[in-house]
Amino acid sequence: MIRTKTGAASGRKIPDYSDPSYWHGTIKMSLSKFFVLSVLHRKPMHGYEVVQAVEKSTKGCCSPSEGTVYPMLNEFEAGGYLHSTSEVVQGRSRKVYALTDKGRDAFQVAVDAWLEATDCIVESRRMTGKAAANREERKE
Repeated sequence: MIRTKTGAASGRKIPDYSDPSYWHGTIKMSLSKFFVLSVLHRKPMHGYEVVQAVEKSTKGCCSPSEGTVYPMLNEFEAGGYLHSTSEVVQGRSRKVYALTDKGRDAFQVAVDAWLEATDCIVESRRMTGKAAANREERKE
C-alpha cells in the first residue's frame, strides 16, 4: 500500500516519497511496457503467456495483470508494433501476438533509453556514496 498525506494548500494527496512501495509501484508501471516488448522479442505469445513470461523473466519485480497487459497489447497492435493471429486451442480461439519490424526497432530504442537511465542511476548512487564518505571524513 502506498502511503500518502494531504497537501495543506491543495487538498490533494501527496505520495510519501520516502516509502519504498511508492518507488516500486512507479518502477513497475514504467517498466511493464518494456518487459512486454522484451518477452515478445523472444517469441510470439498469447496474452496470458505474456503475463506469465514477464513475471518469470523479472523474478516478480514486474508483474502486470491481465487487465493491464491486454490494453497494452491492443495499443501496440494499433500502433503497428505487433500483429496478431488467431489460433484455436482446445476449441477456444485466442490471439497470438508477435513483434513487427517496427516493434523490434521500438524495443531496441527502449533498451537504449533504459540503459541510459540506469547509467544515470548508478552514477547518482556512486556520487551519493562519495558525498556521504566526504561528510564522514569532515566529522572526524
